[in-house]
Amino acid sequence: MKLLPCTLGPSLTVEEALTLSSNFSFAAMFPEKTSEIALGYSGPISSYHTDFLFAYDIFPRFLLRAEAQWIRESRAIRVGDIIVQHAVLPPIGFGLCTEFAVRISSLISERSKLGFAYETLTGHLEREISEFYFEHRAGQLLFVIHTYSEPAHWLSRLGTPFSRAYQKWCTRQAIKHVARRFRRSNPNV
Repeated sequence: MKLLPCTLGPSLTVEEALTLSSNFSFAAMFPEKTSEIALGYSGPISSYHTDFLFAYDIFPRFLLRAEAQWIRESRAIRVGDIIVQHAVLPPIGFGLCTEFAVRISSLISERSKLGFAYETLTGHLEREISEFYFEHRAGQLLFVIHTYSEPAHWLSRLGTPFSRAYQKWCTRQAIKHVARRFRRSNPNV
């Protein structure tokens, strides 16, 4: 993790992040959390424009800015791709940024689910696997964030009550952002 003024811009590069390893070996023992939102639509996922998810447009920019390897290389997302994340603290668009990286660990492409998962890399504040996907369930379309995570850095362990509340708030912001983004991408459906 790097902590620096956001005005300085990114300092962790995709090339540096490619050399990092996962910061855990077995995530199944981490606490599991699932957050979801009904999007107010039904029908197969393939009927909708969902490409913004694969552009990593999940978090509002006042919370998180990111550089995704596949976007930089103008190609489709692949397992093993890197995302360098720049989290803004406090989340008001400027201030301090913490920088860390994640690696795409799987692509989800099932009849009723579409999305991807990533794992955190050395230096991340959390040890985590996060899944982001659209799911068609019980006749409705949902967006889901499913995680297994625990604090990794001493700062996040020290501030566990605060960091958990902040993480929960950020997840709610992401879910609302994706719901708004979905409606904008599918206005005539």
